[in-house]
Amino acid sequence: MTPLNAVLRPSVMRDHAVHERASTPLELLFDLSFVVAVAVLAAELHHGISEGHALSAAATYLAVFVPIWWAWMSFTWYATAFSHDDALTRVLTLVQMAGVLAVAATIPAAVEGHMGAFTLAYTLMRLPLIVQWLRSARDDATHRGFALTYATGSVVAQLVWITGLAADGAARWAVYVVALTVELLTPVLAVRRSPDRVFHPGHIAERYGLFTLIVLGETLLAVTVGLRDAVEGATSTPAAVVLTGPVLVIAFALWWLYFDALGREGLQRNRKAAFVWGYGHYLLFAAIAAIGAGAQAQLDALAAHAPGASSEVHGPGPAVAVAAVGLPLSVVLLVVAWLQHAANHRTGSAAPLLLGAAAAAALTAAGGALGAPTANALLALVVVAEVVAFQVFHGRDAAGA
Repeated sequence: MTPLNAVLRPSVMRDHAVHERASTPLELLFDLSFVVAVAVLAAELHHGISEGHALSAAATYLAVFVPIWWAWMSFTWYATAFSHDDALTRVLTLVQMAGVLAVAATIPAAVEGHMGAFTLAYTLMRLPLIVQWLRSARDDATHRGFALTYATGSVVAQLVWITGLAADGAARWAVYVVALTVELLTPVLAVRRSPDRVFHPGHIAERYGLFTLIVLGETLLAVTVGLRDAVEGATSTPAAVVLTGPVLVIAFALWWLYFDALGREGLQRNRKAAFVWGYGHYLLFAAIAAIGAGAQAQLDALAAHAPGASSEVHGPGPAVAVAAVGLPLSVVLLVVAWLQHAANHRTGSAAPLLLGAAAAAALTAAGGALGAPTANALLALVVVAEVVAFQVFHGRDAAGA
């Protein structure tokens, strides 16, 4: 290989007929930047719940999570299509990672309604990937239309994002909705211009699984914080264990459920199922990360009611504390059920998941009377029951397939 080829290799479509396609070290490093972004955003949700404005905090969290998730999505789907390891690709990806960290740094200001820095950071962060799409359009004549559509849609979306800087209040949010709509529609239009499949199902399933581990990490962090506070004397150790123990069980059970339920079937079925599978993960990712934020808000409530607690320590009331974990958990179960039915066509295992979502919602509604420790324990039982039920119904689905 000549020095020039090491820097600039042809950016052509990968062979998706290969049996396995593992994540590269560069992709794994890229994911680390999103660990930071998700952690910062989840921390803002946690503080919003503890400070008494849970509804507005949740709405802002869901809105800001969209561009964070989309930035990860865009890179992931590009990498599965045209991944190639040369020096320019590495540099452009590393620059994009720096942009993700800049976006993470602007999240607190964005949550407060000051979107200027967030908008600029997000737009600049997207530019290296646009360059990658243009490289692929130049090098791969067969998939030029596909790559150019992606590049064009991304450019238009970033221009709309920048336009939002001139607007104020509700008008600015309306501009951002338009920008995100352009971003979300671009892949739908792009794939119509490709003569063949543009992704590796196994690779995409692995990449989504890795992002699931990132958002599950928020719940593991909440458990660690609870135990740390107990060790340092901020809360009662037995109370912290009773509160966080079920949360840890919930995290473990969701890991088990996700990796058993959402394999690559939806990605292999057809194009519509693949879009449902891919886009449907937005709510799944956001809800899983929110469980960790909710658990930390519950710990705030525990600390606020501890003997001798400072008046400066704030925490949610009993009903909100339970809802902070129970509501996102019910959404997780509902979305997994939907993806099982709509993408994977496994109606047998979707039915108990729907029942589990209903049970979690009912426990959430009764949370004020139950209290967070009891509600968490019951929610953990619901998810464990879902894991057991899935083993049974998945076997039936497989037998009937």
